[in-house]
Amino acid sequence: MQEAQQVTSIATLFPVRVITAVGVTLLLARGFYLPASFLIAVLLILTACRLWADHGLRGLSADREACRLRLFPGDEATFSVHVRNGKRLPVSLELFQSFPEGLDEITPALEGGFPGSPRRVLLGRSGEALSTFHVRGLSRGCYDIPQGKVVSKDPLGLFSRDKPFGGPQEVLVYPALLDLEDQDFAQRHLMGDTRSNRPFMPDLTRVSSLRDYTPDTPARRIHWKASARHGKLLAKVLEHTADLRLCIALDGDNFQLPGPSMEKALSVAATLAVWADEKKVPFGLVSNLSRHGRSGPVSLPVGSGPSQPSLALEALARAELPTVLPFKELLSVESRFLPWGTTIIVIRRDGSDDSPIEGGIGTEVLGTLEVSRL
Repeated sequence: MQEAQQVTSIATLFPVRVITAVGVTLLLARGFYLPASFLIAVLLILTACRLWADHGLRGLSADREACRLRLFPGDEATFSVHVRNGKRLPVSLELFQSFPEGLDEITPALEGGFPGSPRRVLLGRSGEALSTFHVRGLSRGCYDIPQGKVVSKDPLGLFSRDKPFGGPQEVLVYPALLDLEDQDFAQRHLMGDTRSNRPFMPDLTRVSSLRDYTPDTPARRIHWKASARHGKLLAKVLEHTADLRLCIALDGDNFQLPGPSMEKALSVAATLAVWADEKKVPFGLVSNLSRHGRSGPVSLPVGSGPSQPSLALEALARAELPTVLPFKELLSVESRFLPWGTTIIVIRRDGSDDSPIEGGIGTEVLGTLEVSRL
């Protein structure tokens, strides 16, 4: 940590101290010992205060740790600052930690202070202290947490020195989730866990019943254990299964400025991603919006697993204007890498007049062109 000097009083300015020293010399030369003694005392006090402030940050270390850096709106994150005094001289410190707009600091209000007010810490010989900052996520976004600052002052408050603490950290606030009714999307993938009324392909792992073997039945479908038990050849009756795979596509071309309509579109995309994860439906996410702190558009391949929803929510939290490329061009490129039978759901702004907010959000299922208002 690098130290920085602060000017807290006119008495701390170097020219003032030089003028005071010259005044002491002139007073002593003319025999004015009482005023000279007063100025000497002032110089000694200023020198002692300066040395106190300079020595206050020596042997001092400050570390910042964060808990829960991924939030939904209304959730809280915690930042803990651990300060250690590695010398014998006691010090009085002030901790400053600011947070960007969109994160509400709530701890100072509970302690009778106000957001942005410093935390005062008094450390004795080889003492330690832990100060905690609580913030609440107010709106979706990716927020860069700036470095904090620990300030050491002399007892009179004339001199101060400060050191920064904490490295670069990000807090992601996910989009708010909406109440979404259970969706009935067409299941077009050939095999999966869901029973299908359309016999695409029998699933060899799902046996529904047994029947008598006929010569036109493949031999691999003979159930040998059941045949031996019943004394005749029995064949397996297999279920026809299908599966659903989704690609959530967010069209950012219709959003000129960040606003409620864009936030609602991101919330719809996040809600569909969480719904697909709960239903164990493989899904992907694409959008031509740019990403805060990342290069390129939003692109998450179709897949499933414990990390898939968190990756989708993180990408939506980072999404911001401007767009990287036209949406049609992005969809043309991404569609080449989609698995066969993937259902593409396009979320875009709907400028109809009967929308409850300015610029409602519509979803379009490509292929069947089913449009629903969310």
